[in-house]
Amino acid sequence: MGNVIKQTKSVLVFCSASTEVAPIYFSEMTLMAKALVHAGYRIVYGGGMTGLMGRLADAALEEGGTVIGVIPKYLAKDGILHPGLSELIVVDDLLDRKREMLKLADASIAFAGGIGTIDEFTEALALKQLGENPKPMIFHNFLGFWDPLFEFFDELRLKKMIYQPPEELYSVCETNEAVMACLEGCWKK
Repeated sequence: MGNVIKQTKSVLVFCSASTEVAPIYFSEMTLMAKALVHAGYRIVYGGGMTGLMGRLADAALEEGGTVIGVIPKYLAKDGILHPGLSELIVVDDLLDRKREMLKLADASIAFAGGIGTIDEFTEALALKQLGENPKPMIFHNFLGFWDPLFEFFDELRLKKMIYQPPEELYSVCETNEAVMACLEGCWKK
């Protein structure tokens, strides 16, 4: 286990639970988890042990970080629930999970993920657009993963469905170094 780092802020990470994700995403997730811990952040996530979610928790815990999992009770079972979390919060359903994770977090990062990741992060964006979620939001756009979504957002802006400039809602970072710099810049504002 690594050195224990004093952690003062919590970062919520949305990502895939799929075990079929390309290995390069697992490598990048490991680097991001370690960087978050060494920068002094607690990690909040969905509580799972598989896919990128599991890698996030494992890598952060190995570095001595604090990892808080929030999981619906129907998913809190062997084979899904990560067994070694610093803290576990069991909620009734996915809606409660999103609410609790956002409450715990000082900032949010969307890493590569599927429908669940898109659902969670876009709900947080909608809340930000309405002024209910003032916390920083970052897309970790590793290997251009989120580019198709940004193109869709651009189309929505052209059709006047979205009025705020993207930079008022979220930041886009291509690398872990950029994510860490963005987070650091958020706290200096």
